[in-house]
Amino acid sequence: MHRPSIVFALTGAALAAAQGFSSECTDISLNDYWLVATCPTGSGEEITSSVFLAHKISNNNGNLEWTEDGEYGQSCEDCTLDGASLNCGCIINSRPSLQDTTLNLEEHIANYEGHLLSNQTGAITTIPANSDIPVPSDFAVQLRVSTLNNTCENSGGTLSLNNPTDCFYLNIGVDIIWLAGISSTNEGWEIVAFEDQECTGDPVYTFTEENDDECAFFVPGARAFSVTPLWNADY
Repeated sequence: MHRPSIVFALTGAALAAAQGFSSECTDISLNDYWLVATCPTGSGEEITSSVFLAHKISNNNGNLEWTEDGEYGQSCEDCTLDGASLNCGCIINSRPSLQDTTLNLEEHIANYEGHLLSNQTGAITTIPANSDIPVPSDFAVQLRVSTLNNTCENSGGTLSLNNPTDCFYLNIGVDIIWLAGISSTNEGWEIVAFEDQECTGDPVYTFTEENDDECAFFVPGARAFSVTPLWNADY
């Protein structure tokens, strides 16, 4: 489970009150594997936040199940939200057909002082600070990259980075060093370029919505990228 590093301690009363989200939150929606809702903080305010369900749920032979890094979206389709129930058609291993399946999201997701959070990996004892970056209306972000060091006009490829990841490396059997890049439709992601394949070295460049559509040059070059949401997100 990933959450922002700035946190506040939850009181026992707040923990006891966190029983779900469908009865007290509004504008609940499912958008590209993100559960989004606006929830009361308990102090007269509201916060819009999100949970990335693809890192929480898997398809087990046609059935939705809670699994860390489950990636249910790879084998399920036509997913909808009915209250707190996630409904999908998921592939059955033994035959190439879809089975209707439902999962109650309130089994592990609740409103904690305005934030949607998952207790899938353990009890919630801290909550993140409220981000001033709104939850995107469109989660997709494009990163056009080039092996040329003086232009972003002739891109060598386009990376669709719409999932949070600690490190994305395009492994095609050839070591590609990107020398320039430009992001587009970035509504709140932080994309960090790294020279090494494991994203453990010093950052080469950082993309945010503030420098969207600006060509950047990677010195000495970039091989991999981390992708992190800056809005209120449990991923």
